Amino acid sequence: MQFTVHQMEGTNLKTKPFTLAILPDTQIYTESYPEIFTIQTQWLVNNIDKLNISFVLHEGDIQNTNTEDQWKRAYSSMSLLDGKIPYAVVKGNHDMGPEGKCEVRESPLFEKFFPVDKYIGLNTFGGTFDPNLLDNSYHLFEKADIGWLILALEYLPRDRVLDWANDISAFHKDRKIIILTHSHVYKDNKLHGEEPVPTDNLGIINSPEGANNGIQTWDKLIRKHNNMSFVFNGHFLDIGRFSAKGDHGNIIHQMLANYQDMEKGGSGYLRLAQFDPSKKKVHIKTYSPYLDSYLSDDSNEFILESCNF
Repeated sequence: MQFTVHQMEGTNLKTKPFTLAILPDTQIYTESYPEIFTIQTQWLVNNIDKLNISFVLHEGDIQNTNTEDQWKRAYSSMSLLDGKIPYAVVKGNHDMGPEGKCEVRESPLFEKFFPVDKYIGLNTFGGTFDPNLLDNSYHLFEKADIGWLILALEYLPRDRVLDWANDISAFHKDRKIIILTHSHVYKDNKLHGEEPVPTDNLGIINSPEGANNGIQTWDKLIRKHNNMSFVFNGHFLDIGRFSAKGDHGNIIHQMLANYQDMEKGGSGYLRLAQFDPSKKKVHIKTYSPYLDSYLSDDSNEFILESCNF
């Protein structure tokens, strides 16, 4: 299959555009169509140079019912990126608890297939909230003469996780921050929390440690820092985006992408966020290497202007 995007231009390496690749919920692939997940990650590897891909972000719900065979398939697909493109993963609600029912946060199989020790030695790996778990992590990279920080946060993050994220954000005040989490923007271009949603009755909601929805995470973390720039999430069966000013006047672009209600659990569609810091723009595209097809409607292909670079 051939990808038809033009190779990014740019003679000045300090301002050359770069791409973040975003993998929405892959749970149906790992359960029934693992070849589609593998096609996605192999295509990313094949297009590293053409798109100047800097990072891959997995939005969670990596698999569906928390079984070893599904985690093996997920590992097989994601491991194609090892040593080629750095990546960050977060757990979704289906990645936690027995049968993926999210009654508790624990996920021994996630820990088995995505152990912290595998990533500690990477030059992009910053650290974790829990030294033994990859549930909440941060990553550092430099592109276009800008320092970037990726904060990969658990589904409905606990209060003390948000405290940790605030500390990391403040310590790296000279880096632009990208938040990766499973649930944040809802499908109607609202933040999760503005209205009740079906998954609000999951077991972890009642944890004394807290379980913060999109509005609460915005108030307790995102709006507070002038270097916050972008938030990417999946979970809800749709697409949506929400941009707002933080407390310091910085515009923070936040967006949902999840295609799992399409044929075969998503038809292989992934998001490409093509950053052009010299123009303060990010071009969002949606492409399926499985179908060799774009979604080109206004909700799936658009340009973010006046970005916080």
